[in-house]
Amino acid sequence: MTYSSALHLVRGVKSRLHHSGVEAEALFAQAGLDEGDGLACDALTLSDKLSHLWELVVEKSGDPLIGLKISSPHRLGWLGVMGHIMLVSPTVQSSIERCHGHTRVGLLLPGAQREVPQQRYDFVWCVLLRSLRCAAGRDDIAPVVVEYTFAEPANAHVYAETFGCPVKFSMPHNVMEFSDTDLVMALPANPPLVPGSGERVLASLARAEPPTFSAKVQGLLASLLPKGPPHRDDVAAQLMMSERTLQRRLAEEGTSFTNLVDDTRRELARQSLSCGELSLKMLSFQLGFSEPSAFYRACKRWFGMAPSDIVHMAHQPGPEPESMHATTPRKTA
Repeated sequence: MTYSSALHLVRGVKSRLHHSGVEAEALFAQAGLDEGDGLACDALTLSDKLSHLWELVVEKSGDPLIGLKISSPHRLGWLGVMGHIMLVSPTVQSSIERCHGHTRVGLLLPGAQREVPQQRYDFVWCVLLRSLRCAAGRDDIAPVVVEYTFAEPANAHVYAETFGCPVKFSMPHNVMEFSDTDLVMALPANPPLVPGSGERVLASLARAEPPTFSAKVQGLLASLLPKGPPHRDDVAAQLMMSERTLQRRLAEEGTSFTNLVDDTRRELARQSLSCGELSLKMLSFQLGFSEPSAFYRACKRWFGMAPSDIVHMAHQPGPEPESMHATTPRKTA
């Protein structure tokens, strides 16, 4: 399954909302947003859905500051490859440069039909800052200044307290600035990146093309798996095509329905086990397995270890083992 930073983003937002007591499932449904959209949607469509979600979150909670309150990650694992890059970078500056140099990210969140609400920017800034603090093992890292294009709210002092620095509003750009001292500060020693690990995956993101047909099928599979093992005829029907056409189009891209189901399960399992938020029994059913023992055998085949061992390793310092890294799609011989 191709690594998707968007998939990690959608799952991460859902996880943080859930842990903050927000009715994440209901709001996701109301926004028309599904975890599979991280694979199936183009960037602008996904961005509009996320903006709609944040509008609903603010409306439901009645708290315009909610974006500042729910973003603290309990572990860098939910950031996927980005979290791995942060953990193995020697300095704060190199971790930012590595991530920024290989992904299409910027200070302006895109949108097609919807304006991006301020709470979504709040969430992104807090995730960045708290993730850097987590990687550095220090809670005192703070920006020099944070700037917003939005008008100054009545409770502007909360922003200064949250970021630990002056916050300016009605500025030309959305900016978070760090001092040179913090940028060159050494991060805790971790094993260096090796050829073929995180940076290779990030480099592939920079060359990423629009979603393939296989990626769209994977997005659909991700939404169907919690309901049980997905069947080829059901997927074909939802895509409004025959089974033969489905098989042919997948074969044209060098894969098969069986491979996609297995790859999708593996990637979703990798992400969930790294976060450790679901019981193993619940996770096995979420991935469409009929019983936990089948999930156990699949983990041994995918990662070479039992799911309980993976959860234990996820709570230890340092990067993920090589077997837990995102993989490229398998091709049918």
